[in-house]
Amino acid sequence: DGVVAAQHHRDRAGRVARRAAGIITVSNSAREDIVRHLRVPREKVRVVMNAVSPTFRPVTDPALLSAVLARYGLTVPYILFVGTIEPRKNLPMLLEAYSLVRDRGNVRPLPALALAGAEGWLYERTYKRIDELGLRDTVRLLGPLADADLPPAYQGARAFVLPSLYEGFGLPALEALACGVPVLASDAGSLPEVVGDAGVLLDPLDPDLWADMLEQVLLDPALANVLREAGPLRAALFSWERAASDTWRLYERVVTQGR
Repeated sequence: DGVVAAQHHRDRAGRVARRAAGIITVSNSAREDIVRHLRVPREKVRVVMNAVSPTFRPVTDPALLSAVLARYGLTVPYILFVGTIEPRKNLPMLLEAYSLVRDRGNVRPLPALALAGAEGWLYERTYKRIDELGLRDTVRLLGPLADADLPPAYQGARAFVLPSLYEGFGLPALEALACGVPVLASDAGSLPEVVGDAGVLLDPLDPDLWADMLEQVLLDPALANVLREAGPLRAALFSWERAASDTWRLYERVVTQGR
């Protein structure tokens, strides 16, 4: 069954990892998971963090934004999520928080909640929760966005949300930061490493807290501006040049040790 298959996969991955001369992963959180679950010496695992393309930046082209939104049937204002629709992304909790914002009536007009991403395993649970909470009129299911459409979609959002229960890195959070969008993210997995103090980190199991912070970001222009300015500065700390250099140094070490 699934449990047996998962254990077999873990055992096999552990054997491969322990034979490897070096292992690259994208966050300290992922490194600790590898060490703990695969029983690999910590010194063997090198963290090489991801970065984003220069196309992700806080520059809004109104004509391009309008074209992209029209392509997906979306209008401003909106809150954006980007990621696969699957249990790990914790979307039912986000939907509950969003419904609380709606029911309180403090944010008017209520921004749409735009979910951009492919359908993953058990995606039906998210769709069922949308119906249970009566959110069909305000939740927009965009499907996967083309790569070229992602920067304008981020730039037009009032806020970006990533409530995941676990992320090995959380690239959409970094993309949103780079675009100068206020980011609300889970404090689980690697997301604190990515977001730092440039966004708002929240308990992924507390919909009331998420509703409170969504209201604050949407109703307080000063707070939103602070987050918009902090995001690109944070994202600039991550670079592909540094990632390439760190990777090359690991290759050199492995080759040298193998001689």
